[in-house]
Amino acid sequence: MMKTTSLIALLILLLFTISCQRSADFLKGDAVTYRHDLEMGVSANDLLTSTKYKSLVIEIQYLSLDFVPDTRVADHLKTLLGERLNKPEGVSIVTKQIQPSTQIFGIDQIKSIEETSRTEFTKGSCLAVYILYLNGYYAADSLVLGAAYRNTSLAVFGKSISDHAAGDSLNRLLFDATVIEHEFGHLLGLVDQATPAITDHKDLPNGNHCTNRNCLMHYSFLDSHDAQYPNGLASVPVMDSACVADLRANGGR
Repeated sequence: MMKTTSLIALLILLLFTISCQRSADFLKGDAVTYRHDLEMGVSANDLLTSTKYKSLVIEIQYLSLDFVPDTRVADHLKTLLGERLNKPEGVSIVTKQIQPSTQIFGIDQIKSIEETSRTEFTKGSCLAVYILYLNGYYAADSLVLGAAYRNTSLAVFGKSISDHAAGDSLNRLLFDATVIEHEFGHLLGLVDQATPAITDHKDLPNGNHCTNRNCLMHYSFLDSHDAQYPNGLASVPVMDSACVADLRANGGR
């Protein structure tokens, strides 16, 4: 359990953005024509606009009942996306438990779990996103809380979040929602990746993150969160005006 007051990295896994080879098993047959195995951010415009896709379905899979996001976290994400995406036919979320495995997860294993377990794919005018909520740590760094690793996929390391929440249920809600929404921001191309930055707010030393430490897209938040964020979901950081402007310029709201 981490007990220091050092900054917690939300996303330091640049290797997760490396594109993958197309898998026949992953694509689940000829009916699925949308590429879900591309680099993080490639689907940003598809997610933000209604030009091609008028609705969005998010599939959340989890491996253990002890490590599953609260329904309030899913609702909070849905509200955020309703404010930022142009999806006139709405955003829906489906959840499913899958077979538990180890408690240490490497990049190849995470991709393999998705490729064998994902059931929601982009079809017709409905775009699909996959969230894998794991019951363990990232193998390379247990401080990592989550990562977007493909154009429509992100992973959350539930054991790391639980450790940092230190048994506080409000903090657990805060961490779950913040990590998932932060990583979803990367799927939307932030900061200055597939969605260009309109103003200079990219934190160059820390990759595709915002310079505003109060923004959802800042690379970290303080471990002493219980002093700063006492209200659970009400304390989840929001995107600042610079990030919102970027999304709007790329077709969002």
